[in-house]
Amino acid sequence: MQQSVVSMIIFLYIFISAALLFFNIIYMMSSGTKSRVMEYRIHREMDEQRSVMENVPVRVSQHYRRSLYKKIKNEDGLLICVEALERNYGRMEEDDITEYMIACRNALFDAAEVYRKKEAMERALFAYFISLLPEKAVPEYYRMGEILLSYLDHSTVYCRENVLQALYSLGNEDALIRALQTFQENGWFHDPKLLSDGMLHFRGDKNSLARRLWNQKWDEQMKAVLIRFMTRLKEDMSDLVLPELAAGHYELCFAAIRYFAAHINREAEPLLLKILREDGDTAVAAAQTLGNYPDEAVKEALKEALRSRQWDVRRNSAESLMKMDLSKEEIGQLCTGEDRYAREMFIYVLESRGKTGC
Repeated sequence: MQQSVVSMIIFLYIFISAALLFFNIIYMMSSGTKSRVMEYRIHREMDEQRSVMENVPVRVSQHYRRSLYKKIKNEDGLLICVEALERNYGRMEEDDITEYMIACRNALFDAAEVYRKKEAMERALFAYFISLLPEKAVPEYYRMGEILLSYLDHSTVYCRENVLQALYSLGNEDALIRALQTFQENGWFHDPKLLSDGMLHFRGDKNSLARRLWNQKWDEQMKAVLIRFMTRLKEDMSDLVLPELAAGHYELCFAAIRYFAAHINREAEPLLLKILREDGDTAVAAAQTLGNYPDEAVKEALKEALRSRQWDVRRNSAESLMKMDLSKEEIGQLCTGEDRYAREMFIYVLESRGKTGC
């Protein structure tokens, strides 16, 4: 009896193992077939797009627009069109793609309305499709921004990021500002770096966007994002950022210090020196930034900061002093100073740069 039970268990184990193996084989075959079918459909869509692009607007008939609409209102069809368009960007002239997207705009606007009622993931895919627009086609799609704003309702982080990317591509200031206000009103967290980097891809006037955004009511985190964005613009916006050096909010002050490292403004110097003397994390950034403000007052402040209790303040102060025109006498004094930590840090930075003089 006992032997019979053991045999049954072994048989059951072998049966389950064989069933699992059979399932895995079927699954792998099925996945491979689906992948090949998808690749075939993408290549076919690529060929069709290229055929139409080569003869725009002749080939973009009412029949083709209806066919395109039926295709992209379904997420599977949209995915294939998106993949095909991305691949065609490397094969077709951008002007041909521009004319194609302009000729097909009615189909895309109709599909955009359909996607209002779909799930967040599907809305995200359509927003990504819009972000692929060639720059010259953007004016024809400008009002798409109003539709995309509705995609933010009951959205995910992924959907929100794709909507923002589409709005950057459209260069629609009003829609982008309203989108960011919606983020703040709903308390949605969005990675600050994604926001500041994303704004650099805005296709409109970035300087105008920065000033318009700054004049809105934002929390400290969003204002810090805007300062990081303005830091990477060529236009000097010191008039907006300078008051934030005295702000009590750490993140804002830190972003403002970084701004004045890239945009030299002597009016910022006294405030930077004040921050340096106060120690703290912002003093670390101030010590680094002041290396771009060479004068006697800054030099003396940095020498004093070499005695800071914070290792990174001492390090950045030494690095900034290296950017200045130090005489042999000054180098000698710093190498033989009474404060051991200041002396050792300066010598360390000096030697790390392959210099001598002590």
